[in-house]
Amino acid sequence: MSVYPDLTDYGYKIDAELGRNRQGGRITWKGITLDTQKTVVIKQFCFASAGSNWSGYKAYEQEIKVLQRLEHTSIPKYLSSIETQDGFCLIQEYVSAQNLNNFRQLSPLEVKQIARKILDILVYLQQQQPPILHRDLKPENILLDESLNVYLIDFGFATFGSQEVSGSSVFKGTPGFMAPEQIIKPTTASDIYSLGITLVCLLTHKNITEIYASASADNPYQLALEPLLSQLDRPFVSWLEKMVAAKVSQRFPDAVAAKNALIELDLTPELPSISKPKTEGLKKLNSIATQTLTGTLAISGLSTVAVWGISRVMRHLELTPINIAIAILAAIVISVTQLGAAEIARSEAQARLQGIILALIVPSLLVCAGGLIWGQGEAVGICGAIAVAEIFVFSYFWWQIPYWQRFKFKAGFWFGAIALGVTLGLKLI
Repeated sequence: MSVYPDLTDYGYKIDAELGRNRQGGRITWKGITLDTQKTVVIKQFCFASAGSNWSGYKAYEQEIKVLQRLEHTSIPKYLSSIETQDGFCLIQEYVSAQNLNNFRQLSPLEVKQIARKILDILVYLQQQQPPILHRDLKPENILLDESLNVYLIDFGFATFGSQEVSGSSVFKGTPGFMAPEQIIKPTTASDIYSLGITLVCLLTHKNITEIYASASADNPYQLALEPLLSQLDRPFVSWLEKMVAAKVSQRFPDAVAAKNALIELDLTPELPSISKPKTEGLKKLNSIATQTLTGTLAISGLSTVAVWGISRVMRHLELTPINIAIAILAAIVISVTQLGAAEIARSEAQARLQGIILALIVPSLLVCAGGLIWGQGEAVGICGAIAVAEIFVFSYFWWQIPYWQRFKFKAGFWFGAIALGVTLGLKLI
């Protein structure tokens, strides 16, 4: 005797159980149509079962409304619905694929390809009138086949447009994958947040609890991705950071914006070529050699300017504790400001102008303030501090160049550059 529900009177035969949601009283079955022998998915809502509730029925009803409006190759088609003695069934197209939680580990390149495909689906949903918000994007609701074709399922929490959530409304969404604003008023950016968290799970091979262990103590929604994704290139990490920004204003507003930003990263894999590895290797070496030479010359030049500047400071400024403290403080402020400005410019293309302005304005303001408040001598002292600060800034970024793997080589080049600059500076005095 079969342990599966008998739906032969309705034209279906159930072959296997695919999953169940005990809280909502829903069970998902794999079955076939008796007339055409076509494989289908049968979502059964058992209204009279122990775990069922009214919200489960509303989710079933909402999913039908949404699916009836959709026509997309990556969204399994709605076929029919039937009313049984103990509940209702939604019949949907079957795809031979696994959810992301059960799929094999994916490489970063594969994750990028999948991200593009999911964003394509979200673009389609958000271009509907009104836009359709999925509201439950997570690995379990994204299917993937061996050809890396992506399918989005489970529209039980989907809504038409951005709507205020009433105080009496049942909590909808999956904790950890939900954007902060989704509890009150979901937007198109809410699905972007959920997708971003899903991608982080795939890239780190960690579950949602482990991911949120890295969250900020002040804001549990603000994730620190750099330690989790240190093996990835910085532009892609920056893109992910914008996907999962806790504030809506700092996140991509919709799927189109997120997709365009991802395309700009030039992540599409090129066709394999026999000569490509050698060519790419030469390009990389040339780039690193240029960075190394430029950085070394910059450090030497700044060291020369610093020695010459310090000698002028000593001639024009009395070396009192206050003056020395002003110069040291100026050097620290400028170093911190310019490092911050450089990081801003490096992390986000849109913020590059702000970073450059910040790097130029702070030293200029310090010199002007020193001249107006303390006098010309102190302004000269701050100028000397600027030259010293710039050495630290250039040294920091020169040290990031991934060419000299051994500390001795890096230290040798750095001390050599400083020594050359100091020697030239002493000759100019």
